[in-house]
Amino acid sequence: MGMQVSGSLDYSNADVVDRLVALYDHAFGGKPRGRYRVSMKLMRRMLNQRRLWPEQIEAIRRGLYETGYILIDLESYFIVVHQRTFASYRRLNEASIATLDGAEIGDVLDPAENEADGDGDMDLADVVLKSDEDTTGA
Repeated sequence: MGMQVSGSLDYSNADVVDRLVALYDHAFGGKPRGRYRVSMKLMRRMLNQRRLWPEQIEAIRRGLYETGYILIDLESYFIVVHQRTFASYRRLNEASIATLDGAEIGDVLDPAENEADGDGDMDLADVVLKSDEDTTGA
């Protein structure tokens, strides 16, 4: 790693994690704090490398996760977002999938009536619509 990248900042993986966390609460880009994106080029500069290796990205991702943040790799750039961002998202369930397919919520069979995969719990494999049951003659 003796090769110096022009204009590099030369931080370790742990230093990059600390910097990314600190930047979340730092005012820039017209906002007082919050999620942001980091270019691949800037990430390479921070690590003083011409190429980022999957192991490095995973180490940074894990370090951020341990401190309550998430690193999302979108190939040409990264997103840093706090885990709380996702806490209020809607949760998808089997009934929602069934209604998307044109069924009514009440049309989803009770798991006691249908265990498609026989594992005893209600999961996507167990969602069978009454309309499907009627067409199969079951």
